Amino acid sequence: MLNFLKNYFRKLFTSWTKEEQERFASLLERREGCSFVDLGSGDGRLTMRFATAAGAKRIYGVDSISLKKKIKSKKIIFVPGNLNKKLPFSSNSQDVVVSHFSLEHLYNTGFFIQETKRILKKGGYTVVATDNLSNWPNVISLIMGWQPSVSAYGVANKVLGNPFALEGDFKVEKSDELGELSHNKVLAYQMLVDAYKEFGFVVEKIAGVGYFPFYGIISRLFCFLDRKHAHWLIIKAIKK
Repeated sequence: MLNFLKNYFRKLFTSWTKEEQERFASLLERREGCSFVDLGSGDGRLTMRFATAAGAKRIYGVDSISLKKKIKSKKIIFVPGNLNKKLPFSSNSQDVVVSHFSLEHLYNTGFFIQETKRILKKGGYTVVATDNLSNWPNVISLIMGWQPSVSAYGVANKVLGNPFALEGDFKVEKSDELGELSHNKVLAYQMLVDAYKEFGFVVEKIAGVGYFPFYGIISRLFCFLDRKHAHWLIIKAIKK
């Protein structure tokens, strides 16, 4: 039964992941020739997809220095940086700032949001995708007395505290990297909205993607009716 459920979860993730990336790109307002920053760019493949959707001319990817050699595109200007600290850009210098599943890894979330606002130009916008603490797998886990699925790793180099954790294959070989790779501060729907408002953004849109235990049109319908319990959240906010 456990293996059956884990295999089903993987199928859900495959469907949700494709939908999430399409939804994220759809929220990017096209501004030809804009400057574009991806905070947590990884190898840059999604950076280029999203930058193209935004009509970007100058594209920056910010991540740890260890990822510099993994960048796939020469169009990306790689900037080493720690997203928990001051961002390496001038104030009021960028048109679009995105972050794709990096927010939940941070411990200095408020400062990150504040810094995002600082580097954006007036009228610039940010689009951020993150895990939702109030999704149904996490709610059910707490009822059972288990660790929320989204944070069942980070204490050790394997999943602990939740036998059905969706991240069951996660492993970290080096103990000193646990704090960097684990989910350190996952926000629920209302906290995500309130946090961006608190730091002076106008929230234009918040979308939910993936609704447990469904996929396809049924999942999308439930996300429309009840995005507060969607698996993932995408927020678009504007600096006024």
